[in-house]
Amino acid sequence: MMLTLSIAIVIVGTLFVLTGHARKAHMDRANITAMKEADAALEANSDRERAAGITYETAEHRRLSRAANEAAAEVPFRYGGTKRR
Repeated sequence: MMLTLSIAIVIVGTLFVLTGHARKAHMDRANITAMKEADAALEANSDRERAAGITYETAEHRRLSRAANEAAAEVPFRYGGTKRR
């Protein structure tokens, strides 16, 4: 009886840890994707503005830069973001 209860507790604990980790990993992947998209949008805008001869920060550049920084704040440092855990 005690062995069965111990095994059940281990199984439930393992499932709890695994499902929590899977959910967190999915959120990390989504945040990494969002950060990469924001960085790509900022880079594309910078390329367009540079090609047009614009040498100052436009409102669009500041908006995209802010979005990229906010996206990076949600990504752990080890994955290229700025979030420290």
